[in-house]
Amino acid sequence: MGANHSKNTHRLRKESTGSDHSSNKKSLERKTSVSSNTEKYKYIEGRRFHNLPDIHYDLPNDDDEVDRLHLEHFLIRTVWKSNYSSPIDELLEAGCTVLDIGCGPGAWCLDMATKYKNSKFFGLDISPMFPKEIKPNNTIFQECQILDGIPYNDQSFDFCHMRFMFPSFDESQFENIVIREVSRVLKVGGYLEVCEYELCQNCGPILQRLLDLRCEMMTNIGRNPKIAALIGKFMEKTNLFDEVHFEERTIGIGSWAGRIGEVAKDDVVTRMYSIKPALMNHINGLGIGISSEDYDEMMRQSVDEFNEYQTYFVTCRWYGKKLK
Repeated sequence: MGANHSKNTHRLRKESTGSDHSSNKKSLERKTSVSSNTEKYKYIEGRRFHNLPDIHYDLPNDDDEVDRLHLEHFLIRTVWKSNYSSPIDELLEAGCTVLDIGCGPGAWCLDMATKYKNSKFFGLDISPMFPKEIKPNNTIFQECQILDGIPYNDQSFDFCHMRFMFPSFDESQFENIVIREVSRVLKVGGYLEVCEYELCQNCGPILQRLLDLRCEMMTNIGRNPKIAALIGKFMEKTNLFDEVHFEERTIGIGSWAGRIGEVAKDDVVTRMYSIKPALMNHINGLGIGISSEDYDEMMRQSVDEFNEYQTYFVTCRWYGKKLK
């Protein structure tokens, strides 16, 4: 799957120097701005993480994480057989404005931009992991802390998209700031779509122990590991969407689920190694005696459990049309 991204890079073109959205952009200074990269990032076990006082995020933002996110993008696109579920095909073909919140390395935007050349795609993320030069002309990426506000005017976009953001916000932030702020910049008649995932199910005892510890860690920093089930309620409570639709797909993990299962295994394993520094910090604080070497051995045994227990995870999409 990851190779597909490399094969597509020859189609990407250098961004034009024009920036026709800048005059309409809000002037917004990040509350979490810092003076240097040394202060902005911290390094744990060779992985780079945010080092901002108001950011609680257990995944790194380095090149290895970029590779994992590209792999994950192609996995999700393949399983869903699409990059979105909202009924916006004709709009994208004709040309519209699209915002991707929490775009990461920009995989979703880049994929969409190469297919829908008449549309313009804007990606926002707190980490500048996205490409700055080699990309389609119809993409614009910007570093942004969403909790400080989206730097665009009301009703600027025809389609707003978010995916796998639950580690980024606590439940109150998701409901009362993020969903409402994204809805603000969405045009009347436009669609908001939020894709989330649930933690692995049908786990063997070893992986389940690590996931229980992660859930405990996330709860301690205000994250809700079951937020995926609540997105529709958050959208409805804005009173901006007449009807919110829900779809879900199950993704098997391991060779028992075929080729997709093998890719899903790579995604899950690399994710578990990505959160290892943060999770080991939590484990050490509990004093329960799991060393770094123990963690690695538990992950090796977890891979065997995938097939024995037929482990899987569920992804879902919530989408609705803004009516007022």
